[in-house]
Amino acid sequence: MRSRRYRDRHAFYEVAVQGVDWDLDFLERLFRGRNGRKARVFREDFCSTAALATAWAQRHPGNLAWGVDIDPEPLAWARRHRLPYARGTEGRVTLVRGDVRRVRRPLADVTCALNFSWWVFHRRADLLAYLKAARASLSRGGVLVLNMFGGAKAERPLVERTRKSAGNGPDGEPVPAFTYVWEQRRFEPIERRLLAHIHFELRDGSRLSRAFTYDWRMYTLPELRDAVLEAGFRDFEVWSEGWDAAAHTHTGRLHLRRHLDNDDCWIAYCAAWK
Repeated sequence: MRSRRYRDRHAFYEVAVQGVDWDLDFLERLFRGRNGRKARVFREDFCSTAALATAWAQRHPGNLAWGVDIDPEPLAWARRHRLPYARGTEGRVTLVRGDVRRVRRPLADVTCALNFSWWVFHRRADLLAYLKAARASLSRGGVLVLNMFGGAKAERPLVERTRKSAGNGPDGEPVPAFTYVWEQRRFEPIERRLLAHIHFELRDGSRLSRAFTYDWRMYTLPELRDAVLEAGFRDFEVWSEGWDAAAHTHTGRLHLRRHLDNDDCWIAYCAAWK
C-alpha cells in the first residue's frame, strides 16, 4: 500500500541516477591535483534538488555551496525535503532561482553541470554564453566540469530497465523499491537531437510514466572542446572511468584520456580550466 501512494519523482530520481559522493570525490581530487590546495567554494549549475551542493557543504565546515536552477519546483523540493535535514550546513548552502548564463559571485573554485544538463542548449551561441559566464564566475585556477555520453547505443531508440532497492530520501522518508526505466525515444542526426524519458515502475504494478522528459542536443567532444577554448578557458581535459578486463567491470575511478574507445556507450567528464 505504501508504494501505491508514493509518487515523489525527485526522490526516485536521486536513488536512480545520482552518485553524489562519487562525483564529489572526483571533483575534489581534480581540483587539488591541479592547484595543490583544497577547493572550498562550489557551484552546482542546473542543480535541481541540490543534492551535490548540500553534500559539498556537509563535507567540511569551511565549505560553501551554491545551487542554481531556473525551475522553482525542484528548488522548493530541496528547501522542503533536504535543507532542513542537512545538519551543520545552515547558512552555507544558497539556492538561487536564475539563469546559469549570468555571471555570479562569489567566485567558485569548482562549478559543475552534470547529468548532461547543459545539453538543453540547442544553439551553440547559448552554450558559448553559458561557458563564458561560468568562466567569469570561477576563481583563478578554477574548473568547470561537464559530463556527456556517446557511442553506438546513444544514437538510437532503446529502453533500459534497472532495479533499485528500497531506501530513504534526504528527509528520512522511506522510498519503496522500484525499477528505473531509461527510454531513448528518438534521435535526429542532422540537429543531433535526442528525445528521452525517465519512467519509474513500482513493484505493486503502478508506474510514473514520463516522470522526466529531456529534449537535448547531443554535442560531440570536439564541439565542446572548441567552444570551451573559444570561451577563454586555458585548458580542456577528458576523463573517463577505467575498465577491469579480468573482472569485466568498471574500476570506479576516472582517468585522464587522450583517446576514447567508441564503445556501445561511454560517459566522459570534461574539465575546463580557467
